Amino acid sequence: MNKKVMALAVAGALAAPATALAQVQIGGGIHLQYFQHDSGRDAFKKTDVMATSEPEIYVRGEEKLGGGTSVWFQCTSSFDVIGVAASNTTGAGQWCGRNSAIGFRGGFGNVFFGTWDTPQKLVTNLARGWWGGTNTLQGGSAVLLFDGSDSNVANSGTSFFRRHQRSINYHSPDFGGFSFQAATSSSNEATAFTSGSPLKPRLMSLAGQFRTGPFFAGVGYEKHDDFNPAGVAGYTGGSDTNINATVGFTFFGNLRVSALYTQSEYEAGSPLAPGTTAETDGWAVYVDWTIAGPHALKFQYAQVSDIDTNILTLTNTGAEVMGAAYAYSMSKRTQVYVAYNQMKNDSSGDYTFGTSATSVGGKQQVIGVGLRHSF
Repeated sequence: MNKKVMALAVAGALAAPATALAQVQIGGGIHLQYFQHDSGRDAFKKTDVMATSEPEIYVRGEEKLGGGTSVWFQCTSSFDVIGVAASNTTGAGQWCGRNSAIGFRGGFGNVFFGTWDTPQKLVTNLARGWWGGTNTLQGGSAVLLFDGSDSNVANSGTSFFRRHQRSINYHSPDFGGFSFQAATSSSNEATAFTSGSPLKPRLMSLAGQFRTGPFFAGVGYEKHDDFNPAGVAGYTGGSDTNINATVGFTFFGNLRVSALYTQSEYEAGSPLAPGTTAETDGWAVYVDWTIAGPHALKFQYAQVSDIDTNILTLTNTGAEVMGAAYAYSMSKRTQVYVAYNQMKNDSSGDYTFGTSATSVGGKQQVIGVGLRHSF
């Protein structure tokens, strides 16, 4: 074969995949932390910990179908450089265990199917900004306000800060700054019940957001049917609900302040105490102040009230989280920071950051450094 013809054939073969991948993107981020944790338990030493928070790698693509409509996909997985997520077989550690879906978008909005943050959680994310949800060094507010975090989970559990699998989602277009989101879960888990069972686990989540200039606000609502939040044997069913609301404003172009309020109610569904409910509410404030150039200060404060049942109030079961950080942006994609975070329980509270257990009424403290890089 003529060498020139062969060269053209080889070049064409090599160019074909590049053309096919033209609409595909690869990116993500690494968030590494190293900190000293004091559990507040006298019998335990202070512990040095290396951890990551929401490290991810995504592959996403889109094909234009014409008429302003396109089909898109995204697969987001953990990108844990310390090797912890790789050993997980459930949750966010799985392949495509973070926000992952396939769907259609156009002038009608965005309809998609897969594993995604619920609309109610998106309202919380709008408020917390730089601050983490549950990680020890610069999180913790979601532990108090939403009973922790669930990622890539099915129709069970207690958390209202969740990334739900097998979900059906709709995100509307922007209407002059206003948008709304809705999601429901499929009923796959109901197949485990016999035809005589009244239980049919299902999630519904709704949210509305408004953004204009430096101002933003959002309201969310989420309902869990038959999730058995207390893990009760002989569970008779019930509905657990959460509402949350946030408002925020950026002053002078560099001082972002936001506030979040939330209320959760659980129906125990216990055959021994039918009709029993438990309720908690709480609030949080987040501050992000870009002082000058690459220098920034971050603050958070969150508080949860006593657990209130329809029979009695469990006094002194609340807690608070206080955090402060200094961050330095080395570039648009790389940031280092030093942070201090504290979780203080009331005398009968037993909330924990998750690194280790704490004593009832205990106080946990953590101080450390972090490195964030996006690619």
